[in-house]
Amino acid sequence: MTPDTALNDPLARRLLGSALDRLDRALPEDRTNAVRIPIDEKSAPEIFKAETSADREIAWHVLDVLADAGIGVVAYRRAARHGSREDRQPVFQISTSPANEDRLRAFYGRPRPGLKYSQEWCSLVRSSNLNEGAKALIAGLPVVIQGRSAEEVFRRLISIRDLHDPHENLYLREISSRAFWGLSKILDNRTDLVAALFGVEECPYPTQPIHLNVYFAGAFSWMLFIENKTSFERAMRDAAGALTVQRSSPYAGAALIYSGGFMGTAGRIRQSNGSRTFYCLDAVSRAAEVEAFESVLYGGVDIATAFWGDLDYAGMSILTVLRTSFRGARAWEPGYAPLLARLEAGEGHTPEEARKSGQKPVSTTGCCYADGFLIPALAKHGRFVDQE
Repeated sequence: MTPDTALNDPLARRLLGSALDRLDRALPEDRTNAVRIPIDEKSAPEIFKAETSADREIAWHVLDVLADAGIGVVAYRRAARHGSREDRQPVFQISTSPANEDRLRAFYGRPRPGLKYSQEWCSLVRSSNLNEGAKALIAGLPVVIQGRSAEEVFRRLISIRDLHDPHENLYLREISSRAFWGLSKILDNRTDLVAALFGVEECPYPTQPIHLNVYFAGAFSWMLFIENKTSFERAMRDAAGALTVQRSSPYAGAALIYSGGFMGTAGRIRQSNGSRTFYCLDAVSRAAEVEAFESVLYGGVDIATAFWGDLDYAGMSILTVLRTSFRGARAWEPGYAPLLARLEAGEGHTPEEARKSGQKPVSTTGCCYADGFLIPALAKHGRFVDQE
């Protein structure tokens, strides 16, 4: 089988078409990242629903020919001990070198959309009735929606002014959904663009508040942000047990906070209109702590703060950003030390096994413990350990 024959196979067309779709949607700064398409029942029925073992082998041969031709590689998220190629959660990782991308685009008739779209967008902005300041900003921030022309998208963007009703108090995702064919996330991280559209300093549509789940492990004196819900539930149970029998606890005095990964790192977490607190109160978590907690959270008061999450680069990234809102926030050693011990003992998983291969290495967080122990261990072993 030749590379061109393999490229023309339905399996290759499906996988590589998905890769080109992803490249078409990517921002310029993201195009250096590897593109990995899962090989599963949906993308590769020729493998997972093959009528005979021979049919399955032919499908795998197509991908092997593509790999030999330098178009991509078959990678696995699980080690060989987990069984057959299908059982190891395979992915096809596409080479994003310009030469390889050009080869695929030429073969499938998929020219690059970027330059033409940007030119059309700028032309539409310049010919609009926006003021010059708005034109300058919006021209440099094209909104791209797969399958939609620049004219369609720009017309919908401009329509936001007609949809605006100051009495509705819509959130940003709500106005995005109304304007862009039910797509609610189009305006995420584009508040400057919306503000320019109205000629005002601040976007008239607030981003939805961050939800914080809070449990008080005794008299409140410090904060512990916990990345994962299961670990938050375990911490609440352990803290409550320690308080009930009056024994010492590493959680003593903490406001245990769960907000779901990166959500807790957003700058608006310390604004009363930017976050909303939900309290998990019981016989040992007292309502009396609420007032003190909110005065610290929303008053910008410096307070001892720690973070405990997965021992991976995403966890280190969360800590880094959290320190912009809570100066001096540190990696919580009682939580991370057992994870570090497991990593040093040869345990842990590869990034591919946990679908974390896209995580970018973090070199420094500003926390002495994370920078001196956790990050060097991650770099040394090339493996991660989940918080749970």
